[in-house]
Amino acid sequence: MSNEQTFKLVSIEGNIGVGKSTLLPLLAKELTEYDNADWQLILEDVDSDPEFQRLLQAFTVDPARRIEFQRYITNKRSDICKDLDPAFNYIIERSLFSDLVFCQANLAEACRPDGKDLDYYYDIQTKLVDYPRVSAVVYLRCDAETAYMRMLSRARDAEQGTPREYLQLISDCHDTFLPHICRKYDTVLLTEDWTEFGCPKALAKRIISEGL
Repeated sequence: MSNEQTFKLVSIEGNIGVGKSTLLPLLAKELTEYDNADWQLILEDVDSDPEFQRLLQAFTVDPARRIEFQRYITNKRSDICKDLDPAFNYIIERSLFSDLVFCQANLAEACRPDGKDLDYYYDIQTKLVDYPRVSAVVYLRCDAETAYMRMLSRARDAEQGTPREYLQLISDCHDTFLPHICRKYDTVLLTEDWTEFGCPKALAKRIISEGL
């Protein structure tokens, strides 16, 4: 990660279904107004990505295919943040920090992790060397049951069959590993209770006052 970076990069992290995609455009607008600077969105845009949908569905049916799915996401997240225009600040829907969290979750879920799992973990670490410095992480936290019900309500075909227990695991791993990751990379961690959602304006003010 570069220490000479002039722009700010804020990552929104959290469980599947917590409400990241809904928040991002509202938060970018509030940050632009409150910070008196131009904030641009970097979205995963998974709904329009057929390869993502195919790999997600394959992983949901067969968790042993986790590495194929995870590598695709990691490569895409790494590429989307290359050569960012320093004239803007950015707010991103999940960073490579998220890949580290999900990697830990899937290692815990695997009956017998193999060398591919470790290779993938080190690949994320390698990609982080050239990844933009994450100025702050906003962790949208809610209980796994709430995230599960929100996931069901958005009715993405590729997510059908994802068990409630998996979202509990993802929640636990965010709570456990995200603070450690942020400390390691000298990134401010702002945890927001998102059980009842929250106020984008208030969050924007907190990001500017506490995170940047």
